[in-house]
Amino acid sequence: MNIAQRLSSVVRDTRLEDRPQQNEMAEAIRQTLEKGGFLMAEAGTGVGKSFAYLIPALEFALKNGGPVIVSTHTLTLQEQLFQKDLPLVLKALEKEGLGSASAVLMKGRGNYLSKRRLALALENNQQMEMGGGASDWLKIQEWAASSSEGTYTTAGFPIAPDAWQEIKSDPFHCLGPKCQTFETCFYHSVRRKGYGAHLILVNHALLLADLALKMNEEQGVLPPYSVLIVDEAHHLPALAAEHLATAVTLSECLGLVKRLLYTDDKSKDGKKGLFALIPVQGAGEAVMHFKNEAEGFFNQLGLAAIPLSGQNRSYPMPENPPSVELIAKPLQRIEGLLEMAESSAPSEELELEARGTREECRSLVRRLSYILERGWGDEACYVVDPDGGALKRGVITASAVKAIPLDSSSLIREHLLTSQKSVVFTSATLSVGKDFGYFKHALGLDGPDEADKVKTLLVGSPFDFKKQVTLFLPRSMPHPRREEEKYVREVAEYVRASLRHSHGKAFVLFTSFKMLRQVLETARKDMDEMGITLLVQGEEGWDRTRLLKVFREDINSVLFGVNSFWEGVDVPGEALSNLIITKLPFQVPEGPLVEARHARLKEQGLEPFQVESLPEAVLRLKQGFGRLIRTATDVGTVTLLDPRVTTERWGRVFLSALPECEVVYLSKPGTPEKSPATKGALTTKTPRSPRTAKKQID
Repeated sequence: MNIAQRLSSVVRDTRLEDRPQQNEMAEAIRQTLEKGGFLMAEAGTGVGKSFAYLIPALEFALKNGGPVIVSTHTLTLQEQLFQKDLPLVLKALEKEGLGSASAVLMKGRGNYLSKRRLALALENNQQMEMGGGASDWLKIQEWAASSSEGTYTTAGFPIAPDAWQEIKSDPFHCLGPKCQTFETCFYHSVRRKGYGAHLILVNHALLLADLALKMNEEQGVLPPYSVLIVDEAHHLPALAAEHLATAVTLSECLGLVKRLLYTDDKSKDGKKGLFALIPVQGAGEAVMHFKNEAEGFFNQLGLAAIPLSGQNRSYPMPENPPSVELIAKPLQRIEGLLEMAESSAPSEELELEARGTREECRSLVRRLSYILERGWGDEACYVVDPDGGALKRGVITASAVKAIPLDSSSLIREHLLTSQKSVVFTSATLSVGKDFGYFKHALGLDGPDEADKVKTLLVGSPFDFKKQVTLFLPRSMPHPRREEEKYVREVAEYVRASLRHSHGKAFVLFTSFKMLRQVLETARKDMDEMGITLLVQGEEGWDRTRLLKVFREDINSVLFGVNSFWEGVDVPGEALSNLIITKLPFQVPEGPLVEARHARLKEQGLEPFQVESLPEAVLRLKQGFGRLIRTATDVGTVTLLDPRVTTERWGRVFLSALPECEVVYLSKPGTPEKSPATKGALTTKTPRSPRTAKKQID
C-alpha cells in the first residue's frame, strides 16, 4: 500500500514524500482489520501515522460496513484528523471509485448544548453569571442559533460552569423523541449520524464513558462496533482507571443546591432555581439542610483522612468514614418534594426538570453508598481528595471521595477488547527498548490466551537523528535524590549556560513546579539581561495554548514547563532549537493508589520499579525527547541533566530507548568534551557550532 500515491490525486500543491515506514504500517493495519486480532504499532515522529490508519480504516468500512471507531487523547489531534486529514482521505477514496464514505466527530454528552434547556432557562430568567453579564448571555443565544455543532468548546467565548450546568444536554433532563427540539438537537443529531457513519472519531474519555455505561448494563453513547483504532494509545491504561472510577464531589452537591434554590439579590429579577419556579412548601429549608449536611460530611471526611500537614494529593479513605445517611436522609426529603413539584409543574419542561433532578439525587446516594461500603472490595482503592483552596488557607476539608479500580487492565480486556474483531493501538511511545511487554500488561493482553492474537510493529522515524540531534550528558552531577539541593544548583548552572549558548530558542522541561521555581530564580536575571522572553507555566494566568502561541512567535523565547509540555507540543523550525530535560520523569511513588498498586504487584512476586515505574518513565522521556525534531529539516540539541542514565544499571534502558543520535559529554556547564562512544544506539561526535546551523549549541 502506497499512501503518498493514493493521496496524490487530491494534494496537488505539495509533492508528497513516499515513506516506506508509513506504507509498512498501513499494510499491517489493513491485514489486522481483515483478519482480526490486536496490533500494537509504534510509529516514530514523521511517519504520518494518521494517514496510515485512516485509509485502511475507511477502505474496510466501505467494503464491510461501519462504523470503525477512531479514538484520540488530545483535542489537537482530534481537530487535525477531522478538519485536515479525513477530508483528504474521503476525497481520495471517492476518486478511486471506492464510494462515498462518511465520518462523524462525537464528543461526550455534557459537551453539547440542550436547546430545550436553554429555552427554559431564558423563559424563567435563569441567567447565571458568565463573566460579562447580559451581553454574554446574548452571545450564547446567538451562538446557539448559528452553531452547527453546539459544543462548549466551539462557543468562542467563556461560559461559566454554573451556566453550562443549566443548559447542557444530560440523560436526566431529556425528553427524547417527545422533545420539540429532538430533530435539531445537537447531541441526538450527531448520534443519529454516528449510527450511519463509516467512521466515528471520539476521544478516550468518551470511549471509556461509553464503556462504563455498558458495564453497568445501560445504553451506551456509541453505536455497536467491532473495529477500534486507538491513537495516542499510551494514555489509555491510566485514563481507564480515572474514567472507570466512581466519585462524589462536594462541588456536585453544591451545584445541586444552586439549581434547586438559587437567588441573587444583585439581579433585578433574581436567579430562579427549580423550587422557585415550582414552589413547594418546605423546599427552601430542605435544600439548605442538605447543603449544611453535605458540607459537614466532607468536612468530617477531610478531618478523618487528611493530616494537619496535608498536601494537595489523595489520601486513603478512613476505615470508619462518616455515615452516608448524613447526605442520604436530606436527599430523600428533597426527592419527596421534587415528586410533589413534578405533579404540580405548570409545563412539561418543568415536569421533566423535576423528574430528572430526582434521578440525580438517587444517583448521588447510590454512588456514595457504593464508595463508603467499599463496593469493589479489594479490587479498588478508596481515596479522599482535599480541597486545595482550603488547604492554602490552612483549612482541612475534603473535596471528593472516590473508588478507583486497582487493575483497569482486566476491565479493559473483559469489557472493551474481547468484544472487538480488530483493535489497533498506535503511538510514538508504546515500547520500552523495542519491547511491548509493559503496554501489553497494562491492557491485560499479556496472558497465554492472547499471545497468538497480539502482533507488534515498530516503524522508526524517517528523520536522520544522527545528523539532526546532539545529545549532551553531564560528566558528573550530584544525585537528584540523595543530594537534592546540590543537584538543583548544578541544574540551574547548566540551564543558564545552555540558554546563553543557544540564545534562547528553548524548552526547559521539569518534573515538578518546586524545581521549576528554584531554577527560575537563577535563569530569570540572565534572560532579562539578554532581552529574552521567559515564559513560565503557571505564571500570569496564561494557559498552555497562549504560552505556545507566544513561544512560536517570539523565536528567541524560552519556555519553562512541567507535565503537559512533555508531549503533544509541535514547534517545528528554529523557535525550538534547544531542549533541556532537568530530571528523569519518574512518577513520585506516593499516594494511596500508587501504594496499593505496588503492594499488589509485590503480592504477585513482581518488582514495582521494574514492572511499572521504570517503563512509565522511559515512555515519558521518549515523549519529551520527541518535542525537538518535528520535520526533516530541524536540527538541535537535547541536554539530559539526570546523571542516573549513566550511573545506574537501569540508566541504559533510557538511553537505548532514544533514537540513534550523537552524544557529547559535558565536563562542566557549557564545556563539551570528546568521549568514546556510549553503548547502544548513541554515538559520540564533535559538537557543532550554533552559527553553522539552527538548533545547535557549541
